[in-house]
Amino acid sequence: MDRSQMLTGGLILAAMVLVPGVTKYVLTELGYATLGSMIWYGGYATGVLLVWAMWIRPLDLTGPTEPDHPGE
Repeated sequence: MDRSQMLTGGLILAAMVLVPGVTKYVLTELGYATLGSMIWYGGYATGVLLVWAMWIRPLDLTGPTEPDHPGE
């Protein structure tokens, strides 16, 4: 992973926590605590799905296709 990919990943991870968190705080202070919580959960879940789609899903997580021992 090169430096630009690391920077992009760090910014996405920071944004997936900071943006919904600050939004929840502002809405809670304005008296909309339930809406703020819904925004926080939705934003965090969206961030988790983005991380999965961008970095985890493309990984090739298959095992060996040939048996290790002959005759199996």
